[in-house]
Amino acid sequence: MMRTVLIGSLAFLLTDCVSWGQASSSLSFEVASVKPAASSQWRESKAGSDRVDFPNVTLRYCIAFAYGLKEYQVSGPNWFSELRFDIVAKGPGGTRREQLPEMMQALLAQRFKLQVRRETKEFSVFALVVGKNGPKLKESQPESGGEAAGAKFGMSMSPSGVGRLEVKNATMAALANTLARILGRPVVDLTALTGRYDLDLEYSMEDGNGMRMAPPSGGAIQAAAEPGVSIFGSIQQFGLKLDARKLPLPAIAVEQAEKSPTEN
Repeated sequence: MMRTVLIGSLAFLLTDCVSWGQASSSLSFEVASVKPAASSQWRESKAGSDRVDFPNVTLRYCIAFAYGLKEYQVSGPNWFSELRFDIVAKGPGGTRREQLPEMMQALLAQRFKLQVRRETKEFSVFALVVGKNGPKLKESQPESGGEAAGAKFGMSMSPSGVGRLEVKNATMAALANTLARILGRPVVDLTALTGRYDLDLEYSMEDGNGMRMAPPSGGAIQAAAEPGVSIFGSIQQFGLKLDARKLPLPAIAVEQAEKSPTEN
């Protein structure tokens, strides 16, 4: 009996390793097109209920989508962030949205001969946390008709170099993702807040080293922002805080990948 249990446990561990080392999933797209990007113009990537439309994306972006991580959690050669592809794929009838990442794993393994290894790495991040006096947030009001709506973010920059971030109907995870773009460093949501919120934030050019805002038409942005303006101070008005930390997070290390995808 003991021997049977040990063999079963070993088989489970081996299966778990294979699932990360190479795509072993039976889920796959019914049709897929993978080509070098036809245009350098940015277009929004979309993942629908049964399909993906990823124009002008990097392989790092696709791997992050496939394994449910952020791009900074994927390590590999420089070309992962340089070469760009147009990927359009559709699942068979009955495909659910949550199955698309697993299908992407299979597609990347097939077309790029991708093999990866799961690991845990320490990252320098900003942790989005609740302040000591608790959150002071305004919950979003449901839109007319009661239909669920996604988060909306509006960004602008004044001639004096003060940025404004207008947040509507956003989860804390969505807010963290947008703050990461501004700060140029990963932001991890550790608030444990589950609602959707509206808030307006200000940030300075010094904060915004991650996003290079274009100057307003008719003049250049001044180098210095208004005194005291900071994303760190602005977010504290809502009972939140950004803490610089080093955190161990799941990561993907690419062991093998080919630059040129196999033919469609």
